[in-house]
Amino acid sequence: MASILTTNRPDRLALLDDLTGQVLSLRSSERWARYLRAQSRFHRYSPRNVMLISMQRPEASYVAGFRTWQSLGRQVRKGERGITILAPMVRPADDEGAARLTGFRWVTVFDISQTNGEDLPEPVSLLTGQDPADLLSRLHVVARSLGLEVTTDSLPPGVNGELRWGSSTVVLSELAEPLQSTKTLCHELAHFLLHRHHADRRQAEIEAESTAFVVLGALGVDAGPYSAGYVASWLGEGADVATEIERSTTAVWRAASTILERLDPDL
Repeated sequence: MASILTTNRPDRLALLDDLTGQVLSLRSSERWARYLRAQSRFHRYSPRNVMLISMQRPEASYVAGFRTWQSLGRQVRKGERGITILAPMVRPADDEGAARLTGFRWVTVFDISQTNGEDLPEPVSLLTGQDPADLLSRLHVVARSLGLEVTTDSLPPGVNGELRWGSSTVVLSELAEPLQSTKTLCHELAHFLLHRHHADRRQAEIEAESTAFVVLGALGVDAGPYSAGYVASWLGEGADVATEIERSTTAVWRAASTILERLDPDL
């Protein structure tokens, strides 16, 4: 079988350095600043409110109040039924400068899918176009060799794919273009290879996306427009990019090597 790699294929460690550079470049950009400003409008909900949101609207992704959506250039559609959560009532600071929680009240919030208007700033750009060398179909074969089924279906906004451990299934968004689905399938394969019993979601997402970046990079495809933003969003603002990615080098190398070798034994 002919190799699907280019003759002068990039070194896999050099690809991780490239990803680090792209993340650093993004984090110094106005695009990232706009993203952070938008994200600051969204509250971090308590576990109780997360449960209330998931009970009423399981597919919810971005949730905010009516006026917050207006401040972000979006309008709740007429007739939409809101999501009811509990908001704390706090008494203003007393003479000693201490505020006091006095109780909770029910308030209504809405998911982004219930609104129309301006797109939220995002650090990622979806990959467009066809997959090189019929790579998506070949990755389906890799998935089957690992005991996974791959299907396409309707997924919530912003979700390009998900790994369903219970049924050993990877579900790809039916709306994604082939190249994006190729990257997403690599990401989910990395989760399957590395994270069955992994407790650190942040590190798991960084490792899975870095693996996808390395696999596509080895094939001559730059997934940076998506991967850099995805990794940056999971790293957070204060993390040292190089240190965090280096921490995952061994795991990324292992997963990328497994995927690439199953794609082509000559790799």
